[in-house]
Amino acid sequence: MVLLSAILVVLLVLHVFVQDGRLSTVVSTVRHAVTSVWRGSSPSGSKAASSAVESDSTDSDAADSDAGSSIAKASSVPDATSTKNLTAGLTTSLDSIFSGATYAVDVIDMSTGGTVVGIDTGTRYTSASTYKLFVAYSMISAVESGEKTWDSELNGQTLRSCVATMIVDSDNDCPVAWLEEQGYGEVNQQVHDAGFDDTTIENQNMSTTASDLADYLTRLHQGSFMDADSRSMLLGYMKTQVYRSGVPTGIGSNGTAADKVGFLDGLLHDASIIYTTKGDYVMVVLADGSSWASIAQAASTIYAAL
Repeated sequence: MVLLSAILVVLLVLHVFVQDGRLSTVVSTVRHAVTSVWRGSSPSGSKAASSAVESDSTDSDAADSDAGSSIAKASSVPDATSTKNLTAGLTTSLDSIFSGATYAVDVIDMSTGGTVVGIDTGTRYTSASTYKLFVAYSMISAVESGEKTWDSELNGQTLRSCVATMIVDSDNDCPVAWLEEQGYGEVNQQVHDAGFDDTTIENQNMSTTASDLADYLTRLHQGSFMDADSRSMLLGYMKTQVYRSGVPTGIGSNGTAADKVGFLDGLLHDASIIYTTKGDYVMVVLADGSSWASIAQAASTIYAAL
Protein backbone atom coordinates (compact mmCIF):
# COMPACT_ATOMS: atom_id res chain seq x y z
CA MET A 1 0.00 0.00 0.00
CA VAL A 2 2.83 2.40 0.83
CA LEU A 3 4.43 1.69 -2.55
CA LEU A 4 1.15 2.18 -4.33
CA SER A 5 0.56 5.46 -2.52
CA ALA A 6 4.03 6.70 -3.50
CA ILE A 7 3.37 5.86 -7.16
CA LEU A 8 0.05 7.71 -7.04
CA VAL A 9 1.74 10.79 -5.58
CA VAL A 10 4.42 10.80 -8.30
CA LEU A 11 1.79 10.47 -11.03
CA LEU A 12 -0.20 13.29 -9.50
CA VAL A 13 2.86 15.56 -9.50
CA LEU A 14 3.71 14.68 -13.09
CA HIS A 15 0.14 15.38 -14.07
CA VAL A 16 0.36 18.83 -12.56
CA PHE A 17 3.54 19.61 -14.50
CA VAL A 18 2.06 18.27 -17.69
CA GLN A 19 -0.94 20.51 -17.24
CA ASP A 20 1.47 23.43 -16.96
CA GLY A 21 3.04 22.32 -20.24
CA ARG A 22 6.52 22.10 -18.72
CA LEU A 23 7.02 18.36 -19.18
CA SER A 24 4.74 17.57 -22.05
CA THR A 25 7.66 16.98 -24.38
CA VAL A 26 9.40 14.73 -21.85
CA VAL A 27 6.31 12.68 -21.16
CA SER A 28 5.57 12.37 -24.83
CA THR A 29 9.08 11.17 -25.51
CA VAL A 30 8.95 8.70 -22.63
CA ARG A 31 5.58 7.41 -23.83
CA HIS A 32 6.87 6.85 -27.34
CA ALA A 33 10.01 5.25 -26.00
CA VAL A 34 8.09 2.81 -23.86
CA THR A 35 5.72 1.99 -26.69
CA SER A 36 8.60 1.45 -29.08
CA VAL A 37 10.39 -0.81 -26.66
CA TRP A 38 7.35 -2.97 -26.37
CA ARG A 39 7.09 -3.11 -30.18
CA GLY A 40 10.76 -4.01 -30.45
CA SER A 41 11.73 -0.91 -32.48
CA SER A 42 13.71 2.26 -31.88
CA PRO A 43 12.09 5.36 -30.46
CA SER A 44 10.73 7.64 -33.13
CA GLY A 45 13.14 10.40 -32.23
CA SER A 46 16.09 8.00 -32.36
CA LYS A 47 14.84 6.58 -35.63
CA ALA A 48 14.69 10.06 -37.14
CA ALA A 49 18.23 10.76 -35.98
CA SER A 50 19.38 7.43 -37.32
CA SER A 51 17.69 8.14 -40.63
CA ALA A 52 19.39 11.50 -40.79
CA VAL A 53 22.78 9.89 -40.20
CA GLU A 54 22.07 7.23 -42.82
CA SER A 55 20.94 9.93 -45.22
CA ASP A 56 24.14 11.90 -44.68
CA SER A 57 26.18 8.76 -45.11
CA THR A 58 24.30 7.86 -48.27
CA ASP A 59 24.76 11.33 -49.72
CA SER A 60 28.44 11.22 -48.87
CA ASP A 61 28.81 7.77 -50.39
CA ALA A 62 26.95 8.94 -53.47
CA ALA A 63 29.24 11.93 -53.79
CA ASP A 64 32.27 9.70 -53.39
CA SER A 65 30.81 7.29 -55.91
CA ASP A 66 30.15 10.07 -58.39
CA ALA A 67 33.63 11.41 -57.89
CA GLY A 68 35.08 7.96 -58.38
CA SER A 69 33.02 7.46 -61.50
CA SER A 70 34.22 10.77 -62.88
CA ILE A 71 37.81 9.81 -62.25
CA ALA A 72 37.28 6.44 -63.88
CA LYS A 73 35.65 8.02 -66.90
CA ALA A 74 38.35 10.61 -67.20
CA SER A 75 41.10 8.00 -67.13
CA SER A 76 39.49 5.29 -69.26
CA VAL A 77 37.54 7.27 -71.86
CA PRO A 78 39.79 9.65 -73.80
CA ASP A 79 38.23 12.96 -74.79
CA ALA A 80 39.16 13.38 -78.44
CA THR A 81 37.48 16.80 -78.54
CA SER A 82 40.18 18.18 -76.24
CA THR A 83 42.89 17.48 -78.81
CA LYS A 84 44.27 20.49 -80.63
CA ASN A 85 44.24 19.74 -84.36
CA LEU A 86 47.36 21.19 -85.94
CA THR A 87 46.63 20.17 -89.54
CA ALA A 88 45.78 23.63 -90.88
CA GLY A 89 48.83 25.21 -89.31
CA LEU A 90 51.26 22.54 -90.51
CA THR A 91 50.02 21.77 -94.03
CA THR A 92 52.03 24.52 -95.72
CA SER A 93 55.24 23.44 -93.98
CA LEU A 94 54.65 19.76 -94.75
CA ASP A 95 53.78 20.54 -98.37
CA SER A 96 57.13 22.30 -98.64
CA ILE A 97 59.02 19.44 -96.98
CA PHE A 98 57.42 16.91 -99.34
CA SER A 99 57.61 19.17 -102.40
CA GLY A 100 57.41 17.09 -105.57
CA ALA A 101 56.15 14.03 -103.69
CA THR A 102 52.76 12.69 -102.66
CA TYR A 103 52.33 12.02 -98.96
CA ALA A 104 49.92 11.20 -96.16
CA VAL A 105 50.28 11.94 -92.46
CA ASP A 106 48.22 10.72 -89.51
CA VAL A 107 49.20 11.74 -85.99
CA ILE A 108 47.06 10.65 -83.01
CA ASP A 109 47.40 11.82 -79.41
CA MET A 110 47.35 8.66 -77.26
CA SER A 111 46.12 10.56 -74.19
CA THR A 112 42.91 11.64 -75.94
CA GLY A 113 42.56 9.48 -79.04
CA GLY A 114 42.16 12.67 -81.07
CA THR A 115 43.75 13.56 -84.39
CA VAL A 116 46.61 16.03 -84.18
CA VAL A 117 47.51 16.01 -87.87
CA GLY A 118 45.48 14.36 -90.61
CA ILE A 119 46.45 14.75 -94.26
CA ASP A 120 45.13 12.32 -96.90
CA THR A 121 44.77 9.65 -94.24
CA GLY A 122 42.37 7.60 -96.35
CA THR A 123 44.46 7.54 -99.52
CA ARG A 124 45.65 4.05 -100.43
CA TYR A 125 49.37 3.48 -100.92
CA THR A 126 51.26 0.36 -101.83
CA SER A 127 52.14 -0.72 -98.32
CA ALA A 128 55.71 -1.86 -98.95
CA SER A 129 56.95 -3.61 -95.80
CA THR A 130 54.43 -2.01 -93.46
CA TYR A 131 52.18 -4.94 -94.44
CA LYS A 132 54.37 -7.05 -92.15
CA LEU A 133 52.62 -5.48 -89.15
CA PHE A 134 49.40 -7.13 -90.34
CA VAL A 135 51.20 -10.42 -90.93
CA ALA A 136 52.59 -10.17 -87.39
CA TYR A 137 49.01 -9.76 -86.15
CA SER A 138 48.02 -12.94 -88.04
CA MET A 139 50.93 -14.87 -86.55
CA ILE A 140 50.20 -13.65 -83.02
CA SER A 141 46.52 -14.51 -83.41
CA ALA A 142 47.46 -18.07 -84.40
CA VAL A 143 49.56 -18.45 -81.25
CA GLU A 144 46.95 -16.90 -78.97
CA SER A 145 44.24 -19.15 -80.38
CA GLY A 146 46.37 -22.26 -79.79
CA GLU A 147 46.71 -23.07 -83.49
CA LYS A 148 50.47 -22.44 -83.29
CA THR A 149 53.16 -22.01 -80.66
CA TRP A 150 56.16 -19.72 -80.81
CA ASP A 151 58.25 -22.83 -81.35
CA SER A 152 56.27 -23.90 -84.41
CA GLU A 153 58.42 -24.20 -87.52
CA LEU A 154 58.23 -21.66 -90.32
CA ASN A 155 60.70 -21.21 -93.14
CA GLY A 156 63.32 -23.37 -91.40
CA GLN A 157 63.16 -21.53 -88.07
CA THR A 158 60.77 -20.95 -85.18
CA LEU A 159 57.75 -18.72 -85.56
CA ARG A 160 59.16 -16.42 -82.89
CA SER A 161 62.43 -15.92 -84.75
CA CYS A 162 60.45 -15.31 -87.94
CA VAL A 163 58.49 -12.50 -86.29
CA ALA A 164 61.72 -11.04 -84.96
CA THR A 165 63.58 -10.94 -88.27
CA MET A 166 60.47 -9.81 -90.15
CA ILE A 167 60.11 -6.74 -87.91
CA VAL A 168 63.70 -5.99 -86.91
CA ASP A 169 65.39 -6.65 -90.26
CA SER A 170 62.32 -6.36 -92.52
CA ASP A 171 62.97 -9.89 -93.78
CA ASN A 172 60.75 -10.91 -96.70
CA ASP A 173 61.00 -14.71 -96.64
CA CYS A 174 59.15 -15.29 -93.35
CA PRO A 175 56.03 -13.26 -94.16
CA VAL A 176 55.83 -14.81 -97.64
CA ALA A 177 56.15 -18.29 -96.13
CA TRP A 178 53.36 -17.49 -93.66
CA LEU A 179 51.05 -16.10 -96.34
CA GLU A 180 51.64 -19.12 -98.57
CA GLU A 181 50.99 -21.52 -95.68
CA GLN A 182 47.87 -19.76 -94.39
CA GLY A 183 46.64 -18.43 -97.71
CA TYR A 184 46.66 -14.81 -98.83
CA GLY A 185 42.86 -14.75 -98.91
CA GLU A 186 42.60 -16.12 -95.36
CA VAL A 187 44.98 -13.54 -93.94
CA ASN A 188 43.33 -10.77 -95.94
CA GLN A 189 39.95 -11.75 -94.46
CA GLN A 190 41.47 -11.90 -91.00
CA VAL A 191 42.77 -8.36 -91.40
CA HIS A 192 39.38 -7.12 -92.60
CA ASP A 193 37.60 -8.92 -89.76
CA ALA A 194 39.85 -7.00 -87.39
CA GLY A 195 38.49 -3.76 -88.85
CA PHE A 196 41.27 -2.76 -91.26
CA ASP A 197 38.97 -2.39 -94.25
CA ASP A 198 41.31 -0.24 -96.33
CA THR A 199 44.21 -2.68 -96.13
CA THR A 200 44.68 -5.38 -98.77
CA ILE A 201 46.86 -8.46 -98.36
CA GLU A 202 47.12 -10.02 -101.81
CA ASN A 203 50.00 -11.55 -103.72
CA GLN A 204 51.78 -8.71 -105.52
CA ASN A 205 49.07 -6.31 -104.32
CA MET A 206 49.70 -5.04 -100.82
CA SER A 207 48.07 -1.72 -99.97
CA THR A 208 47.05 0.25 -96.92
CA THR A 209 46.27 3.75 -95.67
CA ALA A 210 47.75 6.02 -93.05
CA SER A 211 44.47 5.71 -91.19
CA ASP A 212 44.56 1.89 -90.99
CA LEU A 213 48.17 1.92 -89.84
CA ALA A 214 47.37 4.57 -87.23
CA ASP A 215 44.42 2.48 -86.02
CA TYR A 216 46.66 -0.60 -85.73
CA LEU A 217 49.29 1.29 -83.75
CA THR A 218 46.69 2.95 -81.53
CA ARG A 219 45.27 -0.43 -80.56
CA LEU A 220 48.77 -1.77 -80.03
CA HIS A 221 49.60 1.15 -77.73
CA GLN A 222 46.35 0.75 -75.79
CA GLY A 223 46.84 -2.98 -75.30
CA SER A 224 43.42 -3.81 -76.75
CA PHE A 225 44.80 -5.67 -79.73
CA MET A 226 46.56 -8.73 -78.33
CA ASP A 227 47.64 -10.15 -74.98
CA ALA A 228 50.28 -8.43 -72.87
CA ASP A 229 53.13 -10.81 -73.70
CA SER A 230 52.52 -10.61 -77.45
CA ARG A 231 52.25 -6.84 -77.28
CA SER A 232 55.48 -6.53 -75.31
CA MET A 233 57.29 -8.79 -77.77
CA LEU A 234 56.11 -6.90 -80.86
CA LEU A 235 56.84 -3.46 -79.38
CA GLY A 236 60.29 -4.67 -78.35
CA TYR A 237 61.07 -5.71 -81.92
CA MET A 238 59.73 -2.42 -83.28
CA LYS A 239 61.90 -0.42 -80.90
CA THR A 240 65.00 -2.23 -82.14
CA GLN A 241 64.26 -2.40 -85.89
CA VAL A 242 67.32 -1.30 -87.82
CA TYR A 243 65.95 1.29 -90.25
CA ARG A 244 65.82 4.44 -88.15
CA SER A 245 66.50 7.32 -90.53
CA GLY A 246 62.88 8.49 -90.62
CA VAL A 247 60.66 9.25 -87.62
CA PRO A 248 63.19 8.04 -84.99
CA THR A 249 65.78 10.48 -86.36
CA GLY A 250 63.24 13.30 -86.45
CA ILE A 251 62.25 12.72 -82.82
CA GLY A 252 65.89 12.37 -81.77
CA SER A 253 66.67 12.70 -78.07
CA ASN A 254 63.12 13.84 -77.32
CA GLY A 255 61.86 10.29 -77.10
CA THR A 256 61.80 6.71 -78.33
CA ALA A 257 60.12 5.32 -81.43
CA ALA A 258 58.65 1.85 -81.90
CA ASP A 259 58.16 1.69 -85.65
CA LYS A 260 57.96 -0.35 -88.82
CA VAL A 261 59.19 1.10 -92.07
CA GLY A 262 58.49 0.18 -95.65
CA PHE A 263 60.48 1.01 -98.76
CA LEU A 264 59.87 -0.09 -102.33
CA ASP A 265 60.96 1.77 -105.43
CA GLY A 266 60.05 5.41 -104.68
CA LEU A 267 57.89 4.55 -101.68
CA LEU A 268 59.12 5.36 -98.17
CA HIS A 269 56.81 4.75 -95.20
CA ASP A 270 57.25 5.00 -91.46
CA ALA A 271 54.53 3.83 -89.05
CA SER A 272 55.53 4.75 -85.51
CA ILE A 273 54.49 4.95 -81.91
CA ILE A 274 56.55 7.69 -80.29
CA TYR A 275 57.09 7.93 -76.54
CA THR A 276 58.21 11.48 -75.86
CA THR A 277 58.61 14.13 -73.20
CA LYS A 278 55.36 15.66 -74.53
CA GLY A 279 53.42 12.41 -74.31
CA ASP A 280 52.78 9.36 -76.47
CA TYR A 281 51.65 9.70 -80.07
CA VAL A 282 51.07 7.54 -83.11
CA MET A 283 52.81 9.10 -86.10
CA VAL A 284 52.37 7.60 -89.56
CA VAL A 285 54.03 9.07 -92.64
CA LEU A 286 53.54 7.54 -96.09
CA ALA A 287 55.40 9.10 -99.01
CA ASP A 288 56.00 8.45 -102.69
CA GLY A 289 58.92 10.25 -104.28
CA SER A 290 60.47 11.64 -101.11
CA SER A 291 63.42 10.81 -98.83
CA TRP A 292 64.13 9.60 -95.31
CA ALA A 293 65.57 13.03 -94.56
CA SER A 294 62.23 14.62 -95.48
CA ILE A 295 60.33 12.17 -93.28
CA ALA A 296 62.70 12.96 -90.41
CA GLN A 297 62.20 16.69 -91.00
CA ALA A 298 58.43 16.24 -91.07
CA ALA A 299 58.53 14.30 -87.79
CA SER A 300 60.69 17.01 -86.19
CA THR A 301 58.39 19.77 -87.47
CA ILE A 302 55.28 18.04 -86.17
CA TYR A 303 56.90 17.29 -82.81
CA ALA A 304 57.95 20.92 -82.37
CA ALA A 305 54.33 21.98 -82.85
CA LEU A 306 52.87 19.55 -80.29
